[in-house]
Amino acid sequence: MGDPLRIRPFTLGHLLLLPLALLASDAWAVKREVVKEFQDEIAGRTFRLRVDLQGTNYLAIPNIVSREGFHYRGRQFPVLFREMEMIYVDRVSSDGNKTVALTLYRNKKDAGQIRGAIPPPPLGPAGQNAETTLGSFARDLSTTVILELRAEKKNPEAQRGEIRELLSRVFFYNMEPTHAEREAYILSHRDVPVFKLAEITGLPEEMVKEILKRDAEPPASGDQKER
Repeated sequence: MGDPLRIRPFTLGHLLLLPLALLASDAWAVKREVVKEFQDEIAGRTFRLRVDLQGTNYLAIPNIVSREGFHYRGRQFPVLFREMEMIYVDRVSSDGNKTVALTLYRNKKDAGQIRGAIPPPPLGPAGQNAETTLGSFARDLSTTVILELRAEKKNPEAQRGEIRELLSRVFFYNMEPTHAEREAYILSHRDVPVFKLAEITGLPEEMVKEILKRDAEPPASGDQKER
């Protein structure tokens, strides 16, 4: 008898080549012109986040947004970018069956420096530390958000509308947070230093202090209801 069938392990190199296989088979289900429109519109711009975003190691992407809302999926990573912080959109791409991927950095300078610093993916069997190396770069420098669409490829206008809706759940898309939203963030993050709250919300430090002080003051006796 011949040698028993041996199943080769599915290596990191194979995983990193999967997007190329999908492209070759034309399996993407988001119209390319729709993806290009959003790449032209939002790539290279900064936005203020509505949610906390976890890091990623390029093999597991935990940041998912759909019509059901924003949530984390699968393996959990430390939070890399926090609500109300500014992030830089570097790339918009089709990521498979009715999904769009956003590649995010803290700012444009980081994106330019980091893009050249990340080592090329291995083409052969991955070394023992390959996942650790890629994961370390990703967790420290950038992350990805996946937009899950319902609209079909044959309905590009519906896909455009759905992408806009989902973008608005990730960050303040073509708008700024109201003063009430900034104030609510400050009051729900009292443990954060005042200078950092001012930096994140874009409000002067004195205004941040006043918001915290006003909320900490007990109500005037005349405002209390008699029992």
